[in-house]
Amino acid sequence: MNLFPVLASNPLEHVIDKPIYGQWYVSNVTVMLLVGALVTLAVVVPAARRIATAQGAGARTIDDFRAQGPWANLVESVCVFLRDDVFRGVLGDQTDRFTPILWTFFWYILICNLLGLIPLTDLTGMLGINPNPEEPGHFYGIGGTATQSIWVTGALATVAFLFYNLIALFKDPLGYCKHLTGGAPWFMWVIMVPVEIMGTFIKPFALAIRLFANMTGGHLVIAVFLSFIGPMITAMGPKGYGFAVIPMLGAMAINMLEILVALIQAYIFTFLTCLFLGQLVVHEHEEHHEHAAEDEGHHAPATGAH
Repeated sequence: MNLFPVLASNPLEHVIDKPIYGQWYVSNVTVMLLVGALVTLAVVVPAARRIATAQGAGARTIDDFRAQGPWANLVESVCVFLRDDVFRGVLGDQTDRFTPILWTFFWYILICNLLGLIPLTDLTGMLGINPNPEEPGHFYGIGGTATQSIWVTGALATVAFLFYNLIALFKDPLGYCKHLTGGAPWFMWVIMVPVEIMGTFIKPFALAIRLFANMTGGHLVIAVFLSFIGPMITAMGPKGYGFAVIPMLGAMAINMLEILVALIQAYIFTFLTCLFLGQLVVHEHEEHHEHAAEDEGHHAPATGAH
């Protein structure tokens, strides 16, 4: 049995989805999607209940925040920051309506990204779980990063695409069609409308590729570093163990950077979804208020000395 699958394997094998016990009905990515959903519920829902209970009691003191616990305070801080400092600047008075699904995107993607940093594939492979039918005695293991699959990031981007487009279409069909003109005069519509339609479909593609590429690239670099260890030990003998510290330190440094990347990519996906939503559902609302303010200014009684 291969005790160190990542050290001996092709680095690409470390980022490619694997079937569970030779059957593609369920794969490593499928398992990690479900695990990510369960972990998200397990860590966010109890915190949300504590926060809701504390808020229901009215104004809170420092003791109330201490009673919530550090995790609930962390979740509340992140959620309040996203709602007040990120979403509200884009969505305006529509913020509270759309914040829950944007929070869901953020926490689910973040937790899936972080779960991928745990070497579950290698640990379960060492334990002899999920055998490779093509290589007797070798094991795939179960684990990995769900968001390093283009199918997963594509599905997330498709959900975001349907979310902000359908919301805008049902909210104001005429305004949605007007948005496709890009605000250009009618004689430019023959150019602007195709460009805007292309842009509509390029946005989810960009969401999917950005998340997929960033999560795959980091894991691939880590796997490349670790893949040096086996050949070094084989070629140099006992001295190879000393030199193997170099790629291990490199892999550890990249892994620390991956924690930051996991957070940034969850934030970027959520922020861009919010931005695309705001472009479709807020502009008409703002125009209405601008016109109302102008009318109010025109009809306001004149004041001052005559």
